[in-house]
Amino acid sequence: MDHIGKKIVLGCLAGTLAVTGLSGCSGKMDGTRVVATVNGVDIPLGVVSFMTRYQQAQTQQMYEMYFGGADAGMWDQVSDEKSGETYGESARGDVLEQVEEMYLLKEKAKDYDIELTKKEQKKIAKAAENFIKANPEETLERLGVSQSDIETVLEIQTYEKKMFDPLVADVDTKVSDDEAQQTSVTYVGVDAEEDGEDEAGASANGEEKAKGSTPKEKAQQILDEVLATADADMDAIAKEVDEDLSATETHFTATPPKKEDDGEEEEEEIGSVPQAVQDVVKDLADGEVASELVEEEDVYYVVRLEKAFDEEATEEEKDSIVSQRKQEMYDDTVEEWKKAADIQEDKKVLKTLRVTSNLKFTFKQEEDTEDVSENETAAEDGEGTVEDVQEEDADAGDTGKE
Repeated sequence: MDHIGKKIVLGCLAGTLAVTGLSGCSGKMDGTRVVATVNGVDIPLGVVSFMTRYQQAQTQQMYEMYFGGADAGMWDQVSDEKSGETYGESARGDVLEQVEEMYLLKEKAKDYDIELTKKEQKKIAKAAENFIKANPEETLERLGVSQSDIETVLEIQTYEKKMFDPLVADVDTKVSDDEAQQTSVTYVGVDAEEDGEDEAGASANGEEKAKGSTPKEKAQQILDEVLATADADMDAIAKEVDEDLSATETHFTATPPKKEDDGEEEEEEIGSVPQAVQDVVKDLADGEVASELVEEEDVYYVVRLEKAFDEEATEEEKDSIVSQRKQEMYDDTVEEWKKAADIQEDKKVLKTLRVTSNLKFTFKQEEDTEDVSENETAAEDGEGTVEDVQEEDADAGDTGKE
């Protein structure tokens, strides 16, 4: 389980749950039905429903923010060609798994002397009460949630948050400079794929290519100007040659850990520094530019080594390594508990929770609120809006079946 990536961002407790209003909603869902059990403890569908709808709303919001809107049919698109499972079905399955893990964490909390304080319990109850009061009956019927369900969501999320540190307490936090060493570089990459076409075209037409018109000549022009200028601004020089070009300033692990060869070809990490760039800077001094173009996979590179040992980046990498160790220990521990646990799921009940493109939820809040453990008035003051946005003919085809 990804403690950060998969966690639904509900705020710490009350802030984003103090919501009001929902329009255009019809239909009921029985949230009291048991969708799963964890070591004999029942999980009501209402808990999974609320968390699924929140995740659905957060996804919609993210698409609006970064892409200007989500695909109208995104939840109905097939995510797994083998099973035919849609993105909506996958989302609710992921949330159920997350909820099961949270129930396990709550169960194991007593082994670590972790419990909710009276203050936290009071805040949770108040937040759940506010949610129920703020929403009309038709909203609650569509969500299939009760005050008890909201309290449960907040309880298990609080336990999840409290359990992380104890589970990773034994992680080794010592990281050597050699393990974390970061080398910083600046480079410009010029795609060489058009080189052959350009030269062939020039030959066929009997025309002489203008200087700097081919990718290789552009790269060489950039290199010449960088070599001729002390502390050259590689990005500015690249754009002078071709406005579509730019310099990349980044860093990489100088001595990456060796991985066991399992016979499977590994995909190159997105955003990683090209291997040819990493190789050429090994023979450079800080601030030195490679005297010749570096070519790899149809790209010409102009490369400058900034720092062979970037202290600031290395310290950041140490923190990253420790965080990764903690996450791995946390994930491994939870996974062991899951394997040993008696978890039963009722797929028929889960299917009554329909995540489709015809039924969308948006959660809104008027202002940000802090963790209720730090802000006693968060539960009382937080206010926002929940809207169920449906296409006009959605209800007509909503039978409650998949």
